[in-house]
Amino acid sequence: MTAVLQGDPVVMAHPVCLIENIEENKVKINQEALAILSSISQPVVVVSIVGKYRTGKSYLMNRLAGKRTGFSLGSTVQSNTKGIWMWCVPHPRREGQTLVLLDTEGLGDVEKDDLRYDSYVFTLAILLSSTLVYNTKGTIDNEELLRLQYMTELTKLIHVRSTTEDKNKASSEFIRFFPSFVWVVRDFTLELEIDGKEVTTDRYLENALKLKQGNNILRECIRNYFPSRKCFVFYQPTNRNHHNLEKLNDTDLDPDFVKQTNEFCSYIFDSSKEKTIAGGVRVNGSS
Repeated sequence: MTAVLQGDPVVMAHPVCLIENIEENKVKINQEALAILSSISQPVVVVSIVGKYRTGKSYLMNRLAGKRTGFSLGSTVQSNTKGIWMWCVPHPRREGQTLVLLDTEGLGDVEKDDLRYDSYVFTLAILLSSTLVYNTKGTIDNEELLRLQYMTELTKLIHVRSTTEDKNKASSEFIRFFPSFVWVVRDFTLELEIDGKEVTTDRYLENALKLKQGNNILRECIRNYFPSRKCFVFYQPTNRNHHNLEKLNDTDLDPDFVKQTNEFCSYIFDSSKEKTIAGGVRVNGSS
């Protein structure tokens, strides 16, 4: 294990591809990106974003990097991000730490033939992250909960203990590898009310995850694997130029959207923890 040292920060002018999507839905590590990551001797805070393609994931990651451009924003029906892209910047609130931002390829792309590839991307995001941002549009509904069925498939891909050991211990160890979970709902148009009473965004999420009579596998999975949960909702950023957000100043955007974006970024900066491995050991980029 590489010791964590307080070295100089690694500053990247733009993102690079970390995990490449090559032929037949196989992936490989980009050696250039690996060299950059390995040069980071500071503790790292790793934030990744996952979700359906064409839902504005890259815009949020650019905002976390303090930029309007960087991660590619597309304005067509095709998925723009391929594989997993990485951007390392000095942590804006914690001196001596590096913020590693990971923008992932959109889930559910109709141009992909093998849906197992989505599971691989999701799994890599979970294993690499301190905080996982799940980005959706509209509402938290059953369809979106079903998308999180990837969670139930992860145990087939990740083995943190021998299969001969106690299953409860294995499950407990497995959960320790999971990052904190932030559900982001974009283009939200509903009133935050339940039974006629105004509720917080967190209460909105917890109500969606409340166990109900019948099949609760998906809800139990999310609740168990992500004990640390947070929710943000975003209104539409603007009535015009919706697909060219990187060209707009904050003054061109809806004030509520700007406020929600700033609150989201502040939460990520203040609450995302350093990446650790088993035993609570902090890691740096070369670990």
